[in-house]
Amino acid sequence: MKKIILLISILIFTSYSKADQLDYITKEQAQKATKLLNKQKEVILWCACCDNDTKKLIKVQKVYFEPAGYQDFYKVMLEGTDTKGNKVTEELDLAYTHIKKGDKACCVGTELGFECDPCTQAFEWIK
Repeated sequence: MKKIILLISILIFTSYSKADQLDYITKEQAQKATKLLNKQKEVILWCACCDNDTKKLIKVQKVYFEPAGYQDFYKVMLEGTDTKGNKVTEELDLAYTHIKKGDKACCVGTELGFECDPCTQAFEWIK
């Protein structure tokens, strides 16, 4: 019985750990990501690991970073508009933030050389 409880606990923990890979990052990582993302016209936010998550195309207006409020970590923030023209402010997980390279969407975390698993290969950019 203890083994079953331990196994369930491990499965629950690993499902949560997949969801926030590059959410809280170092200041240096945040600076690199902000520099890259502020050059983008649009980004796609999509967690391929997460059940029922849909791709969201966001027109970038402003990207910045701020202290995460936990130890010496930082978070990257995105301000922009969605495809319906609604203003959005999102705290980014760089493992699930994708930029356009040619006609493909590529993971920001991977592009910057950060250790992460975006749970997907580069995919066709949505329009």
